Amino acid sequence: MTSMPVWYLELRSSLMLLQSIAGFLLFAPVLTRRSFFFLRLVSGTLAGMWILRFLGPRIYMAGSTPAALLSHALTAILVYVFLILIAWLCYGEPIWTLLFTAASGYIAQDIAGSVKTLVRLIPWVDQLTRLGQGVLFVDLICYGAVYLVLFLLLRPFVKTREGNFDNKIKALFSVGVLLLCVAMARLTQDNPQRNSWTVIGESFLQIVIDIMVIALQFGVMEQARLSSHVETMRELVHQQRAQYEASKESAQLINEKYHDLKHLLKSFRGTVPQEQLDKLKQSIAAYERPANSGNEVLDVLLAEKIGICQQRGIVLTCNLGQTDFSFVEELDLYSLFQNALNNAVQAVSDLPPGTERFISLSATRDGNMLSIHMENPCQPDIPFSEGLPQTSGDPDWHGFGMKSMVRTAEKYSGTLTAEVRGTLFLLDILLLAPDES
Repeated sequence: MTSMPVWYLELRSSLMLLQSIAGFLLFAPVLTRRSFFFLRLVSGTLAGMWILRFLGPRIYMAGSTPAALLSHALTAILVYVFLILIAWLCYGEPIWTLLFTAASGYIAQDIAGSVKTLVRLIPWVDQLTRLGQGVLFVDLICYGAVYLVLFLLLRPFVKTREGNFDNKIKALFSVGVLLLCVAMARLTQDNPQRNSWTVIGESFLQIVIDIMVIALQFGVMEQARLSSHVETMRELVHQQRAQYEASKESAQLINEKYHDLKHLLKSFRGTVPQEQLDKLKQSIAAYERPANSGNEVLDVLLAEKIGICQQRGIVLTCNLGQTDFSFVEELDLYSLFQNALNNAVQAVSDLPPGTERFISLSATRDGNMLSIHMENPCQPDIPFSEGLPQTSGDPDWHGFGMKSMVRTAEKYSGTLTAEVRGTLFLLDILLLAPDES
């Protein structure tokens, strides 16, 4: 390959910083920007490029001698340090977040640089890079194409925060990844005697290493995210178990006191005027078990929810028809109906005054198929993600209530579907009883 313009080689470090910043921006859409972000970004980039314009040529040595190889590594590390400084100038984030994101940006730049080396093996492209405008055009095409592909592939991992970037272990792993890339850089990149096959082999090796590193890096992040979700789900189940036990004890206590009061009122007959007895009966009637589903777990839960709905002016209608829920574990049954009713009560409570407020819940059993249906009025603009509504009733467990319901449905080889039809929210759950045969 022919040599590129002298001015381009002298600006090698400055251009590498600019390309790394472009790669960094691929992974920074959810980071918190400081005020005057664009002014900081432009001024910081120009200042970094200006400093590297003078430091780069004094550090970088052409060739493949040990001293030259050390200078290549020092140049790359210097670019990375400036990238972190500019990131710190532009984003109000912990240093661990910036280390992780900057390493990802540098690796993206390295992939694009290797692709450019391969493209320059095409004779007319190599001739084009001799020209000042030509080499910039090749850079634009190669880096732009690689960055676009990486953006599309990695967008699911970086479009939401969820603590993915804030872990110290991930950040240190990313720095190690960067050092690995520097150490594995093409050792003979400035050797004029290397042939095209050597260039192809080294470039492909570098691309494969970079892609594996990116995959490992974001695989670790995804694994950490899933582990965090599992821990959150475990904590949610633990809290639901504790809440169920507390609700069960409270319901039993209320039932005992209610029956005691009924017997006490009977003993007052003949000594207290009937009108006063009627008023006393009416006052304690609210404590009588309002639900009789035939299932103790649901009776406990429905008694609690009916009381809440009465306070909020919501009509809760249950038509469970003595459905057989025996194959569903107690905690699963409680969790399933509690999450569904919690979401429904919150959605109806948020409706504007004057709107009809109701929740309709029904269940039927046909053979080994248990169908649960619930509907309630709702706002028409409920956001959905991956087929599930994104509820906001509980900021500490945002979205995990619905995920818990899906997990329960899948545990019993069933399905959960949710949709908004006009002003109605419809929820359908199908559970399959195990084949007794």
